[in-house]
Amino acid sequence: MVFPFLAIVALLSACAPRAANAEGNAGSIAGTSADGERSVTGEAREADMATRLGKLGFHVFPKPVELPRVTVAALNPSAKPLELSALSGSVTLLNFWATWCPPCKKEMPSIERLNALMKGENFSIAAISVGEDAQTVKSFIESKGYTFAVYLDGDGSLGGAYASQGIPTTYIVDKSGRIIAGIVGSREYDDPELVAILKVLAAR
Repeated sequence: MVFPFLAIVALLSACAPRAANAEGNAGSIAGTSADGERSVTGEAREADMATRLGKLGFHVFPKPVELPRVTVAALNPSAKPLELSALSGSVTLLNFWATWCPPCKKEMPSIERLNALMKGENFSIAAISVGEDAQTVKSFIESKGYTFAVYLDGDGSLGGAYASQGIPTTYIVDKSGRIIAGIVGSREYDDPELVAILKVLAAR
């Protein structure tokens, strides 16, 4: 399966995450005023937000990246499948991982803590297991007691497009359902600075 996702190449080819250029990347997380014009103050605020994400190791895309019309099954059989192109209404942390991946397992407790810290906010987590069967993933998640939403990319095709530089690979999806930033590699997601940024994005 081929995805129209050329902007991901820009992220993955930038092997070392770099600080975002405030002027060039501000538009990816900017809101608009009632008349459709961004104010100077608003642009400055968004440039600052992009810079803050860059300092945390995220690549901020110059323009938001649309997600494809792809659906992945939920690990919980009672939960709805996740349609990536329908992500909207809340900020989403989109994480690609696997049970055999040590850096993935290292960061997952912080993702669980982030899930608790963001309770009540317009925020969600979608952790997509890459190339593993449901029972393997289910056993791992249950053994750790993780409560965030987990989905299955059983054949690894989605991970091949979105995490080609390796896992974990994680994206921040805005409330319009578009990717605004991403990072390759493990990090602590309950970092107070990142939590503060996510709360600002979720409040818009």
